Amino acid sequence: MKILIAGAAGFIGSHIATALQARGHEVVAAARSWQGARKRLPSLAWIGCDFTRDDVASWTARLRGVDAVINCVGVLQKGLNESSRAVHVDGLDALLRACEQVGVGRFVHISAVGAEAASGSAYAADKEAGEQLVLAAALDTVVLRPSLVIARNTYGGSSLIRALAGLPWVTPVVGGEQVFRPIMMEDVIDAVDAAIQPGAARGVRWDLSGPERVSLAEIITAYRRWLGFGETRLVKVPRWMARPAFLFGDLLGWLGIKTAMRTNSLKQLDFDVEGDPGPWLDATGAQPQAFSDFLNGSPAGAQDRWFARLGFARPLARVLLGAFWLVTGILSLTIARSEALFILERGGFSQEMQQLVLWGGSIFDMMVGAAMLLKRHVRTAAWLMAAMTIAYLTAITISLPGLWAGALGPALKSVPLIGMALMIAATEDER
Repeated sequence: MKILIAGAAGFIGSHIATALQARGHEVVAAARSWQGARKRLPSLAWIGCDFTRDDVASWTARLRGVDAVINCVGVLQKGLNESSRAVHVDGLDALLRACEQVGVGRFVHISAVGAEAASGSAYAADKEAGEQLVLAAALDTVVLRPSLVIARNTYGGSSLIRALAGLPWVTPVVGGEQVFRPIMMEDVIDAVDAAIQPGAARGVRWDLSGPERVSLAEIITAYRRWLGFGETRLVKVPRWMARPAFLFGDLLGWLGIKTAMRTNSLKQLDFDVEGDPGPWLDATGAQPQAFSDFLNGSPAGAQDRWFARLGFARPLARVLLGAFWLVTGILSLTIARSEALFILERGGFSQEMQQLVLWGGSIFDMMVGAAMLLKRHVRTAAWLMAAMTIAYLTAITISLPGLWAGALGPALKSVPLIGMALMIAATEDER
């Protein structure tokens, strides 16, 4: 069967694409950032797509010869280059109309538990509107709504949970009483595979939830034990106190910095993250794996512990390093300008070269600092920071070696910045 998977670069989409290909299907993987995805998954046949721009005509050529379409495209909240309405409603509608015109035999739509306007989030309202479009289309359709999806790797909410589990001594949690029914990725894949088979149910909307009901606090505690971090003290943070952090997450989203801490996430947590798997289980006889069984049968490794511990430490390091470079660039052109020129004069630079070095170096510092803070080409910025720090220290060694023996060690203190920049460059992997 030839299957087109929209959103194949995402967390769920990538797992579905590779699994269905391994099961003998011909997979066409479609994604907006397909070039980077092709480097990670070169065995898939990649094409570009963009739900915010593609119309019916854009899709018809891609769908020739396709037997089934699986849509895994989704965004959490409106932000830079992202529109919930465009992705979950308008872009989806264009794909559906194209499928109708071409005569695609099957359409499987991956939504989410709690995708209902009653939750109060624009995300859920748009997701629900998209589900209605799918169910009303002149196609054989099925809507699958997973609860919290668990796999060895993580993304979004599952990454945030692991990061919370990696905090030492005290773990802050908003609420903690919210009940999940975690669903394993393999069970999601099996449900999708079953949905594209001939004779499968059509026109249905099923919640994909696991057999085990666990609270958010229990999930974090279970992950800590799985990671070998032992017990922790869970501190419940009132929603009014946590709200500024989620609003700050919204602001980051408008700047193009993706984070799971968004106001829509908070609304969905308080509305429904459990789902009702009864209709799905009764109709298919599926036997999803329990969350605890998954953890017990999949021992954590060093990389899992590193990821959890770096969950908050790495973003903090990126922000601090970016702020350092941005502020030093600003200071060199403002209140520290006279001191900077004096140091350059001591180093033997002419007046013309002093101005050139001061302005060039300061603008460079501000640019790489801003790039780091705004998560724009972070790896490149980090490499440039490391290289420029080495260049600074080399110039100091040649022109002003006395700075190495300064009372506060101004040159010596720059050496750790090289290691910090290299660490960020090595761990940067934004999809």
